[in-house]
Amino acid sequence: MRGPRRLAVAGMAWAMVLAVLPAEAQAPLARPKSALPGAKAAAPPAPAAGPSVPLPKPAPQRLARGERSRAAVPLPLPRPEDVGGSPSVAPQDSAPPPAPMEEAAFAACLKDFTARGGEAIAKADPDEPAKGEGACAIPGPVAFSRVTLPEGPAVTLDSAVTVRCTMALELASWIRDDLAAIARRHGTALAQLKGVGGHACRPRNGQAGAQISEHASGNAFDLLGIKLADGRVVEFSQADAATKDIRAEVQKSACERFRTVLGPGADSAHASHVHVDMRQRRNDFRMCQWDVK
Repeated sequence: MRGPRRLAVAGMAWAMVLAVLPAEAQAPLARPKSALPGAKAAAPPAPAAGPSVPLPKPAPQRLARGERSRAAVPLPLPRPEDVGGSPSVAPQDSAPPPAPMEEAAFAACLKDFTARGGEAIAKADPDEPAKGEGACAIPGPVAFSRVTLPEGPAVTLDSAVTVRCTMALELASWIRDDLAAIARRHGTALAQLKGVGGHACRPRNGQAGAQISEHASGNAFDLLGIKLADGRVVEFSQADAATKDIRAEVQKSACERFRTVLGPGADSAHASHVHVDMRQRRNDFRMCQWDVK
């Protein structure tokens, strides 16, 4: 009976302890939720509010050397449009204006031109400047409308033309040595050059934006045909079997003498006439485009 009596005494002692404890102490402690099987862990409590600490500034991005130079240089502002005035005849890709001809060189050229039968037309005003300005100026201009042949009457042009002196000298030699000889080989004489043209301040073929024409500086000459002493007119654009041999000889002489020859068959701009000039090109390149039919 000792065991049961001890248990009874212990129970009475424990009951007396519980009677003097507050109610909160008597409640069993709650188990944390994380200890429960299958439960999720609770989020950690938010930190107590305190003074805000500024975040550090991000370090500047380092550019490559090439990118740094591009970024540091601002783009230039667009250029304003030209205000006022008329647009220049010569486009930007044109050749520079021709150099003026020295007085001594001009005098020597005129002397040679006269010796070759050329008859220069004196200017009304000797102090009048060369026609045109810039790319349209003529170095050493000469106006003429006839070339005298040593064995006969003069060959006339159907209108006076103005070209640079060096071109006038070349034309006088062509008329005197080549064209007159061709006419003689065909049993007649050379009488006149038809449909001639010289100085004209314009782009090539008269098209805006094209490079400046050799006509602008008096370095070119246009010709539609020739008139013979027997009355025949040889038009270079006409496919006439009766004049084909004459036209072929004129074409050959022109291509041997001038640096540029453009005639029928070259393009639509020269379908009705022949263009010759003395334009200098790299490596002494020459152009001969004239289809004789």
